[in-house]
Amino acid sequence: MTIHNRSFHRPFIGALALLGALSLVSLPAQARDLPEIKEDVFQVANSGAYPPFSYVDTAGNLVGFDVDIAEALAEKMGVEVNIQTSPWNGIVAALAGGRFDACICSMSATEERRKAVDFTDPYYRSGLSIWVREETDDVSSIDDFEGKRVGSTLGETGNQWATEKAEGRWRNQTFQGLPDMLNGLTTGRIDVMVADDIPVYVALNEDDIPIKQVDVGDLPRFPAAIAVQKGSPQLKEALNTALAEIRADGTYQEIVDEWIGAGVEFN
Repeated sequence: MTIHNRSFHRPFIGALALLGALSLVSLPAQARDLPEIKEDVFQVANSGAYPPFSYVDTAGNLVGFDVDIAEALAEKMGVEVNIQTSPWNGIVAALAGGRFDACICSMSATEERRKAVDFTDPYYRSGLSIWVREETDDVSSIDDFEGKRVGSTLGETGNQWATEKAEGRWRNQTFQGLPDMLNGLTTGRIDVMVADDIPVYVALNEDDIPIKQVDVGDLPRFPAAIAVQKGSPQLKEALNTALAEIRADGTYQEIVDEWIGAGVEFN
């Protein structure tokens, strides 16, 4: 049973932009494990600003790939679920502090984050990609970023990559979410965009956006996994079991077809 209301209407660019910098600073709280959650409600967080994975539609409903995944897992686990949005810059801290039981929010399972939270098995993988305006013809390698304005979403892995690689060669500009960053690229506020590939592919399928992808060589790829509080091993095990079950019975692929695209290999 799910507490919030939702629909499958999914405009892309109209999504809210709430993402910010990752914060790992939080006072640890006593973790709720599965038995306690079963007696109450499974509290799940996502950003609500990462279409098509999570966003608020024009009717005010929280929808998206991660929302449907959370509901499907809760059903398999036999728990009632409440899915809420939380700003990205504090979502790990909120989880570690006990506000949520899990973040089903397309979070990359990085070593830095593992210091604060535990992760389930991956439920998909994505990678960084480089984008420029269609008319741009002077970017074919990372060296061509020299002197340019490079955009990324604050707190995401793309922002970390762009910051670490810059070394004073280009100017980094941060955004609060993909819709805002796409607008920044198309209107000329930035020259290059660094972003996770899947959300941009979906945006291009749904809207006529005058941008193109540039192959600059190997870029990092990350496993997206469910983050849980440290000290909740039964919850982690139950989520892994439920993930395996929704893959086996076709539920996972149905959700992929709905939000990512029919026939997409998304593992």
